[in-house]
Amino acid sequence: MEIYKKNQIGMSVIEVVLAAAIFVIFASSAVKSLLQNYNANRTGAEFTVASQFASEGLEGVRSIKNKGFTNLNTVNTNTRGLTTAGNQWGFDIDGTNDILTHNSSDNYIRTIRVDPVNRDSAPSAGNIATTGTNDPDTKKVTSTVTWNFSAGRPETLSLVTYLSDWKKSLSTGIMMAYAKSTSTPFYRTWDGANWSAEGSAQVVGGNINYVVLKRSRTRDETILGTLDANGNVNAQVWNGTSWGAPTLMVNLGAANSTTRSFDLTYEKNGDRAVIVYPAGAGNIDFAYRIWDGATWSVATTISTPPTSGIVRWIDVTENPLAASNEIAMIMADSSAGVYGMLWNGTSWGNMGVATTWDTAAVSTRKVADVAYEQVSGHPLFIWGDTTSTDQYYRTWNGTTLTALTLLDIPASGGIASWVELVSRPGSDELMYGVLDAGSDINTRKWSGSAWDTVAQHAEHTAGAENNTSMVFDLVWETHSSNPGEAWLMYGDGLTVTKKQWSGSAWGAGSILTGSDDTSFIRLKADPATGAVFAGVYESNSSATDDIYESRLTSGGTTWSAKNIIWGGATLIEPVYFRIDISTP
Repeated sequence: MEIYKKNQIGMSVIEVVLAAAIFVIFASSAVKSLLQNYNANRTGAEFTVASQFASEGLEGVRSIKNKGFTNLNTVNTNTRGLTTAGNQWGFDIDGTNDILTHNSSDNYIRTIRVDPVNRDSAPSAGNIATTGTNDPDTKKVTSTVTWNFSAGRPETLSLVTYLSDWKKSLSTGIMMAYAKSTSTPFYRTWDGANWSAEGSAQVVGGNINYVVLKRSRTRDETILGTLDANGNVNAQVWNGTSWGAPTLMVNLGAANSTTRSFDLTYEKNGDRAVIVYPAGAGNIDFAYRIWDGATWSVATTISTPPTSGIVRWIDVTENPLAASNEIAMIMADSSAGVYGMLWNGTSWGNMGVATTWDTAAVSTRKVADVAYEQVSGHPLFIWGDTTSTDQYYRTWNGTTLTALTLLDIPASGGIASWVELVSRPGSDELMYGVLDAGSDINTRKWSGSAWDTVAQHAEHTAGAENNTSMVFDLVWETHSSNPGEAWLMYGDGLTVTKKQWSGSAWGAGSILTGSDDTSFIRLKADPATGAVFAGVYESNSSATDDIYESRLTSGGTTWSAKNIIWGGATLIEPVYFRIDISTP
């Protein structure tokens, strides 16, 4: 019995050891399994969050695209982040600022890349391919999120989609309209490679001083507005085949035919055209009519502007946001008054200010302009004051109109004579140019919140061709390979000088081939192809006195040779605005 007990005790120890070993084995497996399950659950959870963050990025880009397909050109294969301002999505230059909180030592970082899309040829014809013909109406968007599961284990997730320009204009081509020295406006259309033969629009009442040409976004339709030497403001509509009969908006009398007191543009969303003009000869009020694609509405007179002089200049431009019918207007009168208003698709409003904005602005030339920031959809109004170096501006953020704010340009050699404000596609940046009474040309860039300084904008010339006509113009590039670049052209007394803005500074000036003394320049960029067009009206004192065009295509920097549109003779200064170019 004693021996049995001892053996029983010994076996119990062995059993304990074995049990412990078995427990360790099973416990280790269980712990390992638990850890694996934990890691799998954590990885799945983190990938879910990352996927949602990346998906939000794609939706943000879609929102930016819906405001304008050309907005995607600003990214152009560079990585960007996303930001929101005023409840609007926009691209952020620094992707590392686009973050979602993850843990104390790491965050989800999102970057966006937009790439061009190529399509192959036969036999598959049109399929997306690595190489082939670029499709300007489709972009590949990649939203990538990176984070660290642990210090030594970085993770990445990417989502890809393709966005197309399904709202692209149904109209095709580009049109140029110009006036010679008759009551007939002339035009040519661009087929993507060449200008058509010259055609004639409908005759108006007198020799044409001002031409305004605007194109519909959804119809093969262009409206030509003219002010002739007899004071007739007419509008005629191109239906893709022919011009309709001119509609006389108002007769202002010959005495009021030397300043452009009318303008027109299309609403972005509704695609109706709105034309604005003085209510009558010598009138201090303005009137407007709407073209709905078939008929003009009856005229409506607006008598609320507080300006007290005869309307001399009007500039209007449309809000670029796809869902908006807003139009901004700035006007100048014969009493040196400046005032701005907004059209909301139904009526004109004063943005809460019922008094004249300024009573010391020159009114005999184009000294006021308005342009929209293309991302925020906020307009900036600007005008020259009777102090040589002074320009004043106001911005509207949808609820508040800022106070008058001074933009001082010390290099100006006289009061503003001609101003131009242009919007950069897909950005809140604006470029401003001013030709003063001392024949100086200066520029400044608006960032969306402030103006840059003379450090980026040394005076371009102190010897422009003249200051009685608008001898310069500005345009932003729309080609996908040149985001943030712009062009300036101006008559400099002997030729036309062109300069390119790199995104941070102006390059050296060079001569536009074949150019001569010049008194009016019109620049326009095609948002679809990125081609840039220059229409030039040469001075009466030039050796050739032609109307001609030059163009820049394929995203290059070499402008085409001089292409004579009309062989002259041109009229003496002031030459008014006798050329315009419309793009979809």
